This record gives sequence, structure tokens and C-alpha cells, in this order.
Amino acid sequence: MKFHIHTWLNLLLLFLATFIFWGCPDSASTPDPDSPLGELQFTYLQHDQILYFAIDVASSYRTSSLDTTSTKLQWFGTEKTNTPDPFELKDDGEDGDILKDDGLYSLKIINDSLFLSNPIEYDSSTGKVYLEFQATYGNGLTKFMVEDSFYLGNIIPQIETITAPDTIFLPDSGSVIFQLVTATVKDANGSSDIRGVGFFSYHVDESTFLNEGNIINLYDDGSEVILYEPNFTSGDEDPNDGTYSFKIPVFGPGNSDPELETKTGTFWWIFDAVDMANTHSNPDTHTVVVEP
Repeated sequence: MKFHIHTWLNLLLLFLATFIFWGCPDSASTPDPDSPLGELQFTYLQHDQILYFAIDVASSYRTSSLDTTSTKLQWFGTEKTNTPDPFELKDDGEDGDILKDDGLYSLKIINDSLFLSNPIEYDSSTGKVYLEFQATYGNGLTKFMVEDSFYLGNIIPQIETITAPDTIFLPDSGSVIFQLVTATVKDANGSSDIRGVGFFSYHVDESTFLNEGNIINLYDDGSEVILYEPNFTSGDEDPNDGTYSFKIPVFGPGNSDPELETKTGTFWWIFDAVDMANTHSNPDTHTVVVEP
């Protein structure tokens, strides 16, 4: 399976425009028309590991004014029984709130245990998240609360480790050697959700992509598949273990066929994994220097 570079970039842009939003409300109830609170909004920006919360809050209820210090969010994470993280949503144009005094109270926070007790963990993030919001009016005499849960949809693949040389020396003239490159990839939706793994090879000195801009595929096939006749296999050790591999041929000088020549210089190997929904992992770049 080959992914062309322009296709990869187009899919990445599509992802950033659409799949960056990640969370579907579970509640099927109709909001109380008499409530001054709107529906809770939740967004998970996977690539940036950002959680975003928002809710429309009326400035007054009947004759009572909103206590702007009472706009509290309780974040339970993926378990309703967790002790919640307490946050305050504000309408001040800061910390994720876009427009000041527009009635939308918001907060943006990093999904990390340094900032909250209930981060979304990668291995357990295919279920739901739970949150509550409350606000009071009239010096605390009237309190309103909204609670909701959100289904967490498709999870992007995650490249965990890359094994590749930092420096490659060309072999003798007319000969070839093979360098094994591997990438270990996980997908919280299951290994069957991984559509492809590979890397793009960018020649820094010439500002060009090699392999005609096509991805160099890695395989998790245990070398059981003949990729090129008569008997060339990927070099992968064990099938279906989440480690994807390929033996990169490195040709020595003196070949008349330009396809059998290995360029020297500095390369960026840009690793990418894509799932069955065409959503991509965060790219992971490894620098390789090919010496003559």
C-alpha cells in the first residue's frame, strides 16, 4: 500500500480541519428551556493534547444576576467515580476563552497529569468522559447544574518507538547492504485499525523527497510475504506484534542505474501511521546522515 505525499498532506489538512474535534455528547435529553445554562461543549485536540470546555451562560435569571465566580466545572475524566478536577470557566477572553463578555464561558487545559488528576490516558480512552457544570444566581440563592458525558470516538495512532541508524556508510563500489528500520505503533481502537505505517525520506541538502515523494512502507508481516521477486522480504521479525519493519537497501557507488544509487548527505525520515479512518499520527522525524 502506497500513500503519495500530496495525498498524505491533503489528508492531514482534512484531519486538522475536521477530525481535530473529538467528542460526541452522550446525553439525549432536551435542555430545560427555563434554564439559563446552555449545553456543555467538549473538544479534545488530540495532536496538541488539549482539552477544551465551554457552555453558554446567561448573565441573569429572571431578576437575579449571575455570580461570575460560581461558574464551576467538575471534570471526572473517563470514570464517573473519580474524584473530579475542579475548574472555573470564565468569559474573560483568556485561557481558551475566545471572546470576552460574549456569554460563552470556556477553558482550555493541557491533557497531562501535571495539570489535572484525571487526564485521558491513551490506552483507556475509547469510552466516555464525564463532566458537570454549575452556576449560581442572586448571591447563591438559585443554583443550576448541567451534567453530561461524551463518547470518545476514533483515536489517532501513536508511534511509540523508532529504531533506525543515525549514520550510514556507503558500502564498497558495486555492492549493497541492508539497514533494518522499525517503528512500534499502537492504536487504542485496536491493532486492526492501523491501515499503514511508513516514512517519507527528505534530502535536506537538496530540499527534495526521495522515492518520488512516496512513503516507504513498513510491514508487520513477520517476513512471511514476498515483497519483491525472487525472495525479498521486509525483515520484520514477528507478525502482528505492532512493530513494523523494512530492510532499506544501501547501494555502493559505481552503479550505472540511477535507481541503484544511494545519495549521501543529511536526511529527515518523517514517520507516519494512518488508521482505517484516514486519521494520522503525530509525525515523528528521525535524522540520518549518509556518509560516502
